Amino acid sequence: MRLAALLIAVLALDLTAVTQPADYPRPVDEATARKKMLEHAEPLYPPIARAARVQGTVEIAVVINPAGKISSEKVLSGPAMLQQAALDAVRRWTFTPFLLKGEPVTVSAVFAIPFQIDKPGEGPTKEQEAAAQAWFPVSEKCRNALQASDPGDALNYCKQALDFAIKAGDTNSSNQLGLLLSHQYYGHALILDGKPEEALGEEITAVEESKKWLKETDEEYAMPFFWRAMAEARLGQADATFADLQIAEETIRRAIVHLPEMKKPYSQTLASILRTHANFLDQVGRSEEAATLRTEADSL
Repeated sequence: MRLAALLIAVLALDLTAVTQPADYPRPVDEATARKKMLEHAEPLYPPIARAARVQGTVEIAVVINPAGKISSEKVLSGPAMLQQAALDAVRRWTFTPFLLKGEPVTVSAVFAIPFQIDKPGEGPTKEQEAAAQAWFPVSEKCRNALQASDPGDALNYCKQALDFAIKAGDTNSSNQLGLLLSHQYYGHALILDGKPEEALGEEITAVEESKKWLKETDEEYAMPFFWRAMAEARLGQADATFADLQIAEETIRRAIVHLPEMKKPYSQTLASILRTHANFLDQVGRSEEAATLRTEADSL
């Protein structure tokens, strides 16, 4: 009898109240959660993913604490090249506190974060799509060869990447970063191979492509000018070199203001360019200007 009475008493309990802590996340649907948003940072489309035409939706499960801030997040699904960008955006979201009986509570939700290049009904042909997909792995080999200072492999792979980018073509829905980067990388390879005149032609093309598809607040806008300066320096074009380096520096400064959350990596890039600029200034006897740039680089 005692056992039967005990079982009845246990069954009569609110088991949820016994086993579930007070701050246990209460699930809410995405539509409800989005209505409570205070700050909704849009994800930054990774340039390399855009160039490779990687599209899709990243699903992220989050826990929102009683203060309305994200306390944890986990990717559930989505293209690997887009996941980090989605996480970076979600981590900046804030919400009006969720209330239960007038008291703030912890909740959980799943958000779908789309990354879309093409508008409905638009997009590349199958041939363009195939060329764009082939571009990515070859471009990786190109960058690896450049980092290894291997002119033979760099020329080979970077030229292949450029050919694929050209075959992918100019579609209305792509900013053609793949084409821009390919001209830029092939220019690097030509510099590495001791062909600055040919390199300058590629870097000039990269600069023109950047003017078509990028904004002057984009960090990517700076790099074609930097690499054009490297070709100009090898050809002894000092004035052009300094002018392009200044454009690159001013662009990255604007990018830092435009995207303060990217200050750390952008500042590292800026510091590297400033030190390169300072080295060139030293070579022409402008040591005071060089010292000023190094001081700024050291402060970043």
